[in-house]
Amino acid sequence: MRLQYTAVGIQNVSRMAVTRDDYMKDIENLALSMRYAVWNCSLDLPVKLIAVSEGGIGGWCLGGGEEHLRICREVVPEIPGPETRALGDLARELNVYIIAQMVAKDPELMEDRIFNIAFIIDPQGEVIHRHYKTAFYQREPNVAPSDIWNVYLKKYGDDPVKLFKAVFPVAKTEIGNIGTLICAEGSYPEAARGLALNGAEIIWRTQYPEPWMGNGIAEIQNRAHAVFNNCYVVAPNIGAIYFPGGVHQMSCGKSQIIDYRGNVISQYLGGGETLVSSVLDIDGLRDFRVRAQWQNLVKDLRVEEYKTIYDAAMARGGIYPRNLCMEDPPFTEGDQLELVKHQINRMVDWGVFTPPADWERYAVSPEVTARVNKASKL
Repeated sequence: MRLQYTAVGIQNVSRMAVTRDDYMKDIENLALSMRYAVWNCSLDLPVKLIAVSEGGIGGWCLGGGEEHLRICREVVPEIPGPETRALGDLARELNVYIIAQMVAKDPELMEDRIFNIAFIIDPQGEVIHRHYKTAFYQREPNVAPSDIWNVYLKKYGDDPVKLFKAVFPVAKTEIGNIGTLICAEGSYPEAARGLALNGAEIIWRTQYPEPWMGNGIAEIQNRAHAVFNNCYVVAPNIGAIYFPGGVHQMSCGKSQIIDYRGNVISQYLGGGETLVSSVLDIDGLRDFRVRAQWQNLVKDLRVEEYKTIYDAAMARGGIYPRNLCMEDPPFTEGDQLELVKHQINRMVDWGVFTPPADWERYAVSPEVTARVNKASKL
């Protein structure tokens, strides 16, 4: 039997969590949308995959410095936990795989640190995949693998294959091989390529805040990920978010599903509660990959050539500072913007950025400079 089924991306309205209970409130709301999606969208082919947007469960409970520690200890959930068990009940009831995300902690990996975690739950209700967001934009003070890189080296060793699978995991399932990218990390072609080289056939990638949805940047990235890697890209965006207090709401939208040739096959341009849905032909993708001559591009990667890019950067000490959160919580928003200055200075020094004639080198705060220097010695 040909492996084809319906996939659904849920575009929901959620809230910025300020207590642990807020996560479950969003899940209760999502349950209604998921049940409707299976009831209605199975009129095409049976729904086997439901994807929720980043921020769809609890939004982004954010804070750097001491606030990061408070939120970690008092607010954010763990995975697995009551929230994923409730989603597991839904997965069993509906006989679907669920892809979702929460800002959460993982004390087994590291105490007092908050991670942005994508996860997959199978139709038996089990969490079968966890991916820790690898890159952030400047308004998100959470912890990426490279921020605690020494922890990863201790946990997985320095074997490059083991590290690769740990940082860019792919779930091998009966409905296809699924990898996950969260918001800003989808800004980097290497992240999607990493999933493809671990076998991904479906990439869940959400999302950008405005204005980067409305100006088309997220769509350009997602269609490029699909083309370069011959992957379906399932990209639900949050429909709206209620800020703390539940009074002010900011709308989002533009959820999409993109096929493995880069074509948009389902989209909803507006905000609010809705869904996108399309049939995924996994066998068609697999057939294309093994019979095409040209656009199945991964087969022709000349890795020796591309490796020189990163070998040269590592020889200079790397680009983004690693181990920044080994001994300290993430930067506050203000300090993160100071780090941006440090990074731009570095790119100018390397000759990567050529500044305009009237540009003056940024002065970086002593606190951020000291933190970067301390991390470099770990």
